[in-house]
Amino acid sequence: MLLYSLTLVVSALFGGVAAYTTPVEAPKTDDHWAVLIAGSSGYGNYRHQADVCHAYHVMINGGISAEKIIVLAVDDIANNRENPFPGKIFNKPTPAGTPGVDVYEGCIIDYSGKDVTPDTFAKVLTGDSSGLVGVGSGKVLGSTSNDRVFVNFVDHGGVGLIGFPSGMVMHSKELIAALTTMHTNSMYKELVFYLEACESGSMFEGVLDDSMSIYATTASNAKESSWGTYCSGDDAKVDGKAINSCLGDLYSVNWMEDQDSIADSETLDEQFTTVKQLTDKSHVMQYGDVSFTSEPTSNFEGKTDKVAAKPVKKDSSLPSRDAEIASAYMRFMATGEDTAAEDLIRGVQERQRAKRRFSAITSAVAAGVSLPEHDLKLHLDCHFAAHKEYVAKCGGWDSGALPYSATLAQLCAHTGGQPSTIVAAIDSACAA
Repeated sequence: MLLYSLTLVVSALFGGVAAYTTPVEAPKTDDHWAVLIAGSSGYGNYRHQADVCHAYHVMINGGISAEKIIVLAVDDIANNRENPFPGKIFNKPTPAGTPGVDVYEGCIIDYSGKDVTPDTFAKVLTGDSSGLVGVGSGKVLGSTSNDRVFVNFVDHGGVGLIGFPSGMVMHSKELIAALTTMHTNSMYKELVFYLEACESGSMFEGVLDDSMSIYATTASNAKESSWGTYCSGDDAKVDGKAINSCLGDLYSVNWMEDQDSIADSETLDEQFTTVKQLTDKSHVMQYGDVSFTSEPTSNFEGKTDKVAAKPVKKDSSLPSRDAEIASAYMRFMATGEDTAAEDLIRGVQERQRAKRRFSAITSAVAAGVSLPEHDLKLHLDCHFAAHKEYVAKCGGWDSGALPYSATLAQLCAHTGGQPSTIVAAIDSACAA
């Protein structure tokens, strides 16, 4: 009954319409590069790899060459034994009798399995080929100051954090450092970053310098969940078969289905407005340099002449951090498989363990004082120090703990940006 109640969350309201500006002429496609990453593993996170493989085809269909697209994904979904369509992945439902579009077909993955790490991602972005010798395909960005770069990251997140497999995370400070290195080394003319994760706005809020020619949009603001979609009922079926996991993420499928359907004249700002209106469960945000958002999306996502119906509202969405555990529950109820049961038990245990830990940490630091709500202003160095201590002493950020990265932000505000008492509380809580 608890999981059913997740679908009753009240939708967020949106407003604002961007002004239309005549787009500039699109560059040749050999000036385009793309980095696409799904930072999760496990069948409960089916949607992330589905999103990224769909994004790959958006780039290919748009004219970007495969040599200039770099994909990171664990690659454990298509041939997962719980997949009712072995060797295939779908990002959109279809009714019985209608085959779905297999986005896994032709999706070339450069870094998979244990190679999907924050370190690999940073090296790909900064063009550090020497650091990836013998790792995956070894491909890194070879872009120059004349080139445009598109980055799409899809996974779980928390305040100041984006997730990777096995509890690994990348902190906002580390991501901004990689982007700063790219800027310093003149690795792009303009860069667009689309980020799908809970509290994804916190990765850029107040820390992305608008002088670096980087435009970023995020699935949510700095203190709310993003949402999975195509999660239940007929919306989670392909050709009449239940996938038993969300097929996509709401923000991600909205921008990709829009890109699949648009004429060449849509600008980045127009796409942002469209996606913001369609993503009615969270606040889609934009950050950084908005001076070039009058350019067409084809400058970054490829150029397409494909015409299709405009995307429709998705009615079977779930908060992203609940989608994985909901998938485990659906799979267990449908199949009784041990794997699904283990995923469900682990998910509940992770949540309860994190709840206990952060209750203890908060009590030790705040001593009964009620903490104000996270105000979006991140004490970056304090938060980074607390994050590093949590990783060192608590074993990393699992999906149950990630929401509590907001608690670290609140505690840093409480201490005026001083991490020492927080670090000590983390040591004590995780030693217990």
